[in-house]
Amino acid sequence: MASTIHHDKWLSVLDQHGIPPPRAYHYLPLARGSVQTTEGELPGVVRLPEFGAHALVVSMTNLQHMRQKREGSIFESDMLRGEMSLMPRGTPSEWSWKHECDRLDVMVGPDILGDGKDLEVVSRFRFRDPEMEPICRRLFEEVGRNGESEQQVERLYVESLVTQLAVLLMRRHSTLSSGVPAVPVGLTRTQMRRVLDYIESNLNADLSLGDLAGVTDLSLHHFAHMFKQTMGAAPHRYVLERRVERAKELLRSGRSSLVDISLSLGFCSQSHFTNTFRRMVGATPSEFRMGD
Repeated sequence: MASTIHHDKWLSVLDQHGIPPPRAYHYLPLARGSVQTTEGELPGVVRLPEFGAHALVVSMTNLQHMRQKREGSIFESDMLRGEMSLMPRGTPSEWSWKHECDRLDVMVGPDILGDGKDLEVVSRFRFRDPEMEPICRRLFEEVGRNGESEQQVERLYVESLVTQLAVLLMRRHSTLSSGVPAVPVGLTRTQMRRVLDYIESNLNADLSLGDLAGVTDLSLHHFAHMFKQTMGAAPHRYVLERRVERAKELLRSGRSSLVDISLSLGFCSQSHFTNTFRRMVGATPSEFRMGD
């Protein structure tokens, strides 16, 4: 019931601001927070009241122009996939985005760690955390994949992931940390944007590490190391995740055969595509298409 109420409330907020419902939206309430995933939310502006929980907002779109306004400050910038914003509880805000977006929102209650002490985060408009990012991708996948039914979601798994995020927030992004984010050791934003754009444009190709390293003008070894430092995943794993996500989009559209999808995304055969998809999603492409 709580899930339905929140789901309807968010759709009502979008409607009040003239924004149609997103292509997919899933919400999972937790004891000390919540997780929601949005796919295909159309551009717009929303004004939100203060929340009783901290908000971690993660871009799951390759490139998104975002404008945030809160606490008298305005931040406007392109956000790359995996970049995050962190907003402390009790903060009214205004958000606007210029393109259709996919997004993960994690609401973290101040008592989430259960140690009798409130977690108080600091405000961050745009940042990257290579340890938090793979956790966020797993949350997006788990809640987005099974969000139609709370019974299908591995709640213990999701709660464990959110707790891991809370510990990292406490260590690096809270009033108890140094107050200065750790200096990222990895690709620059310019390098990251180039390589992400290149990957998205060439998911159908037989991508090599040399191809990706060449985009950033780095040696193979340095590129592989710095990519993982930045994204929290090895290049081959990230490319595979993006191929599977693109396959989901094509399966939802219903216009392409499995053979066409497998070949258009760089898989060597339909069986290779099916086995990879099943391993990463927990269902075959045909099962996913019928159940979506």
